[in-house]
Amino acid sequence: MSTASSAILKYIALGASDAVGVGTLQPTKDGWVPKLASLVNAQQTMNLGRSGSTLRDAMKEQLPKVLDQNPNIITIWLAVNDFNQQVFNPSILTNYKSDLNKMLSQLRTKLTKDTRILVGNIPDLSQVNIYASFGIPKELLSVRVKEWNDAINDIVQKNQCELVDLFAYWKELASHPEYISFDGFHPSSDGYTRLAEIFYQQYSKK
Repeated sequence: MSTASSAILKYIALGASDAVGVGTLQPTKDGWVPKLASLVNAQQTMNLGRSGSTLRDAMKEQLPKVLDQNPNIITIWLAVNDFNQQVFNPSILTNYKSDLNKMLSQLRTKLTKDTRILVGNIPDLSQVNIYASFGIPKELLSVRVKEWNDAINDIVQKNQCELVDLFAYWKELASHPEYISFDGFHPSSDGYTRLAEIFYQQYSKK
């Protein structure tokens, strides 16, 4: 049963520029984190997202702020910035896997078993035109994204967390170009609304 009806629901978000709401004119209102907070009826929201953050950055700057909290729900979407650093250098994935396992293991050890930890994977970036403008072949992009998402899924399951399969849903982008903002990369307000819905769909499963 979902804990959305609890009297006090503390929600903590770890992330990068998407968590900040970059791509919208009113980030604190139109980003996906505040929209998800509204959907789960959060009484307290701690948004730790920082623009440009990689997973390793978040391990140092965001994770320590979570470990002494007692949240009902945590969302983690920290993959795209790391991925962007290695499109032509697959070795970076090795460090990412190690760091993600450490982060989720620490959260699972420190927090109660009832804390919901939702981890987003990498969307279908072949649908994002900015990658094509950089001359990155869609075929290469798809292979790399699958490799990363397979690793993310394995680590999420290993640590008894929950995968939010953004890749599966983000294929909608082909018929919804309005999901991408004016910068050609970050989601728009409409895109963030859809992201919040996708995270909420996973949250509502229990």
